[in-house]
Order: sequence, then structure tokens, then C-alpha cells
Amino acid sequence: MLQVGNRMQFDSLDDIRAFCRDLPDGDTSAADVAARRQQTLTKPPGSLGRLEELAIWLARWQACEIPKLERVAIAVFAGNHGVAARGVSAYPQAVTAQMVANFASGGAAINQIARLCGADLRVMPLELDRPTHDFTAAPAMDIDEFLTAVDIGYRTVPPNCDLLAVGEMGIANTTTAAMLCAALLGGEAGRWAGRGTGVDDAGLMRKRAAIDAGLDFHRAILGDPLAVAVALGGRQNQTAQHRREKHCFQDGRSHQVRSYMLCA
Repeated sequence: MLQVGNRMQFDSLDDIRAFCRDLPDGDTSAADVAARRQQTLTKPPGSLGRLEELAIWLARWQACEIPKLERVAIAVFAGNHGVAARGVSAYPQAVTAQMVANFASGGAAINQIARLCGADLRVMPLELDRPTHDFTAAPAMDIDEFLTAVDIGYRTVPPNCDLLAVGEMGIANTTTAAMLCAALLGGEAGRWAGRGTGVDDAGLMRKRAAIDAGLDFHRAILGDPLAVAVALGGRQNQTAQHRREKHCFQDGRSHQVRSYMLCA
């Protein structure tokens, strides 16, 4: 792994594997103190529900018994997918750029969420005029494209944020997300693929057929999570492989899969 000037952070998939195997642990003592502190507050035990669990989780990863959220960052990555050409979405790929423009003008829901919580919102469009390849007939990316996307994500993370929320968008992104889930966790397309933004019955059949075709075409690499990410993911999916020492919420099942499976 490199951390010099503008050079790439990772030179190879093996660099990423080594990095993921050396991730920091949370501070269990800070979490224990935070849990005990919950019992001293003037409230019935457990009355704040998930908020109490989240406070203890933050204490663990911020290594302090009273966590803080003074510097919150939201990073949204946008990319286009070659599999969209198979009619798997209810909308054309031009909508991805339109949504990015909406983010830039402050008109999207995420803009309002960021404003309400005082978060720094960063929107990163990734080569929208050059979609990934159709994963039913070829790897979605080559290794250099994958490493470039990971590098962009790595560099987008603010060095001093208390909490990072990561999101991604792009036409056909739910097809790619379902593809990654099927490849990493098993099962056919029918288990993972839904209607996304509202495809009709014919569109849903095309979506599931594309995922099953992708599984068949890439079956030889399904045991290697990073190879799966290269061949079946999207550029914006890989940017979400951020520095894990940050305290991160990610939207959607596919992000959770990538966080845990790629770093396994």
C-alpha cells in the first residue's frame, strides 16, 4: 500500500487483501464504560432503544465513553452500469447525471438530511459517460479501473470526521447490488432481485435473467470476493471501500456485504 503524494493507495488486489486483514479493532473498554454509563442516566433502562446501542457502538469505534458527532461527513458516489443496456431499469442512464445535478443544486433528499444534521456532503460522479462493461458478457471492470475507483473512495474520506455515511447511486445499481449479493452470499437472482425503482414484470424478468447470466458467466471466480467486485461491481461500489477505521453507516445490503465480505 502506498500513501505518498498523489500516487495510488493500492497497487494490486493483494495490497487490498493485506490492508483488509490488518484492520483496527474497536475499543471494548470504551464500549463497556459507555454501557455502564447508560445505567446511571435518568431514564428507564433501554427506553431509548436503538439509540443506546448506537451510542455504545460509537463509543467503541471512537474510543471514548461519550461519543461525539461534531464532524459528520456524507459521501455519495455515482456511476453507470453496462448491464443497464439489457433493460433492467425503469429509467435511462441519463438519469444518473440528472440526479448528480440535483445533488449539486441542493434539491435531493440527501441534501436536506445533510443540512438538518450539519453534515458535509460530498458527491462524486465517476466517469458517467463511460459505463462499466455488461457483466453478463465480460468483466465489469479491469483491475486498473477497479483500483482507481477504490483509490477515489479512499481519498474522499475526510481524515478527521467523527462519522462517515456512504451512499451510491446510478441507473441499474440495484441490479449490480443484487448481483453482488448473489455472487457473495449464494442463491439465484429470484432471491435477491426486486423491482428497484419500479420495473414492470417484463423488466423484472430481464433483471433476474441478467443476474443469472452473470453468475453463469463468472462462476469460476465466485470464491474470490475481490475478483467478484472487479467483475460484477460498479465504480461507485468500489469507492465505498473506504478506510475502515472511520465510523461508518452505509446504505443498502450490498454495501454491508462488501464491507464484511471483501475485508474477510
